[in-house]
Amino acid sequence: MSTFLTVALLAVLTTVGLVGAVVSDGAASLVWAVTTVAVAGLLAWRLRSAPPGMGLVAAFATGILVVSAGLPLAIVLTETAPDRSPGSSSVLGASDRASTVDPSAELRGALKKADEVLPGGSDSVLNIRIDESSTQVGLLDLAKGQRVWFQYSRSSGKWYEPSRSATNDRQDAVFRAADLAALDLTATAAKATAAADRIAIDRSNRHADDGIQIERRYQDRKLIVEFHMSGEEIHADQTGNLPDNLALAKLDGLLPVAERALRDSGVDPAQSFLSGLEYRVFAPNATAVSGEEGRLRLSVQGGGRSGSIEVTVGRFPIVSLRPSSGTASNPFALSALTAAGLERARADLAQRSAVPTVDANAVSLQVERDFTSSSLRSRGAPPILNLGLGPKAEAYYTLGGDFLRSTRT
Repeated sequence: MSTFLTVALLAVLTTVGLVGAVVSDGAASLVWAVTTVAVAGLLAWRLRSAPPGMGLVAAFATGILVVSAGLPLAIVLTETAPDRSPGSSSVLGASDRASTVDPSAELRGALKKADEVLPGGSDSVLNIRIDESSTQVGLLDLAKGQRVWFQYSRSSGKWYEPSRSATNDRQDAVFRAADLAALDLTATAAKATAAADRIAIDRSNRHADDGIQIERRYQDRKLIVEFHMSGEEIHADQTGNLPDNLALAKLDGLLPVAERALRDSGVDPAQSFLSGLEYRVFAPNATAVSGEEGRLRLSVQGGGRSGSIEVTVGRFPIVSLRPSSGTASNPFALSALTAAGLERARADLAQRSAVPTVDANAVSLQVERDFTSSSLRSRGAPPILNLGLGPKAEAYYTLGGDFLRSTRT
């Protein structure tokens, strides 16, 4: 390698390494620094046999390049890079750029662009997604049976050409701009963020899905505004109202939310129309009994109805009930469960299994048939409570909270 090439490489690689170390963080920054020192040392060692004065030339060239190009580039990259400091992220993501995005303005821009991309496009919207890096829109071209997708990039500051693909979505999946006329998306995002804080979602844990999604959900075609934060979701309706079920995050909210869900669906909580109940508090360590975090599922069979009602904290209920003349083999009424009975069982399991404090309120439970009952073959086998605390402690109780047996027996 020639002397001049060695000098050039020393200047360029040192500058690149220093910039990489400055704009990176954690282990990446250390790797950049160590690698830069190693490479610079190797190239400097190769100059030991160069003509006199070439060492000074190399040092001068490196200094000039670092000052004229390296420092300005490092400043630009540092100012435009996503915020890496700890703390809560916005509903769109963790970067400073996301915090400057006005969701309402982005929504208006997306609907306006929809009409430019497809005549009447703002009346044929499949979904709109707004996040820290882009605004994405999906439209339905029903005449061609195609989905039309396009996006605005915040980094380039422009809308990109739309793409088309075949779709089985039809008119029941779309919504119109008029459906969102009463929605203040910016104000609703603030309410969703407050709700997330209330149920202790760790918003500093940035997730790839962070952002806002507007679409009709497939179960019942209800128009939903979804706020994705750190892998969790808070929903709102098309007027910006959030579901009134945040209390479901903790055990003391279970029965009030369950009773309201049944009454709203035309099921009497005092009648023995339930065939099962499954619930888990909103806590990652509540895994002893199966169930989705923060979800209540009520299985209904009786009173001329059959099916399920699902309520997840921060989301609107999903009611899947159909006419039926059947009855459950082990029916029970929601009123057979009481707050006192649940607390009695929880406290007993916490003491009986020496549950750590961190798990003492991490409840997961099911009400199910007692498969060990002597009346197993009859329709009279009683329902029992399978209660779990944290990831390991588990036992069976009566619905009144009396201990029956460990799950190990």
